[in-house]
Amino acid sequence: MNPLGGKAARAHHPDYVIALVIAILLAVGLVMMYSISPILSHKLGVGVERNFYFLNQIKYVLIGLVVWIVASSISYNRWRKWSPWLMGVAIISLIGLLIPSISHSSHGATRWLDLGPISVQPAEILKISLILYLAAWLEKRQEEVKSFWDGLFPFGVMAGAAAFVVVVLQKDMGTAMVIALSTVGMYFAAGMLWRHLGLVAALGAAASWVFIMMAPHRVSRLTTFLDPSHDATGQGYHINQALIAIGSGGVLGLGLGKSIQVYGYLPEAANDSIFAIIAEEFGLLGSIGIIVAFGVLAYRGLLVARSAPDTFSRLAATGISLWLLFQSVINIGAMLALVPLTGIPLPFISYGGTSLIISLLGAGILLNISKYTVREVTDAGSRQRRGDSRPYFANPGNQRRVKTAR
Repeated sequence: MNPLGGKAARAHHPDYVIALVIAILLAVGLVMMYSISPILSHKLGVGVERNFYFLNQIKYVLIGLVVWIVASSISYNRWRKWSPWLMGVAIISLIGLLIPSISHSSHGATRWLDLGPISVQPAEILKISLILYLAAWLEKRQEEVKSFWDGLFPFGVMAGAAAFVVVVLQKDMGTAMVIALSTVGMYFAAGMLWRHLGLVAALGAAASWVFIMMAPHRVSRLTTFLDPSHDATGQGYHINQALIAIGSGGVLGLGLGKSIQVYGYLPEAANDSIFAIIAEEFGLLGSIGIIVAFGVLAYRGLLVARSAPDTFSRLAATGISLWLLFQSVINIGAMLALVPLTGIPLPFISYGGTSLIISLLGAGILLNISKYTVREVTDAGSRQRRGDSRPYFANPGNQRRVKTAR
């Protein structure tokens, strides 16, 4: 429901705090790639450019920035219309994983489509597609949200099917968790009953246990999580090396470019394990800075959702904010042995193209929504009682009043 009673506010400036935090995270990612690229590039073999990772990351960031700027310039309402088509693209790309000639597997997971000069991760497309599709779907069914059969059941089928496909086709439990948590958070924001949330949590826990038991590598990861010291040179090698890197950093870190773990000790140093390298080079203070940055990003994103002008934008902003929050929490938590090890990247920082570009697409949509935020309904109501029906924008620093669009 539009808090302005059907009147759409004219666009104002976006949330600059969100833009600044994302710019900082992108800069950190580039600095880290510059730091570790010579070592990791050398491992790729003779003839590989020593700044291979750094130069590729610059390319991905530049493409992502274009996507970010374009997405922030496109009215969020268009995504409501485009969401079914985007969902179709996600489904087709997931089906492509069944074609051996174009699918690519690594570490027991099939996550990439090799399309000539580019590689695409279908699960990344699915994240933003499902969020936008469910935001539009829930907006149309505001009266059925509290109903089990008309609301929760069809929602559970869609969200559950998406998570199931990611777990089965891609063998990617971490991404499935991000999708499940962010979409359930969207449904809760739409008006989900507490008893329904409890039911979903119970079913989700049961399904997670079944999925873990289905794959030996997930069982070993769970065993390692429960006892990281067990089999430190085998199944527990990755997490133990991550903890060594984090512990070696101390309070201030070893310094930029002085990581020891990147010399072949820590697996996936540029991707899933980048937080451990940050902790090693920049110490506790640098690690806290990264955590605070993601916390601020999630907080500002949820503020945008709270003050969004309509149901679709509110749910889309909620889904995007929770997606980035949960993905960063799971990635960092895995490096700290707080959750079982998963293979998901740290948003805006980890090396890679599809994840970075799709994350910036989501950030662009969030920024566009932030251009139309308004204060709470109660604030608008109190102003109307004082004879002032014009909306205030949510940004605390923007106190000027604006006219509503006619």
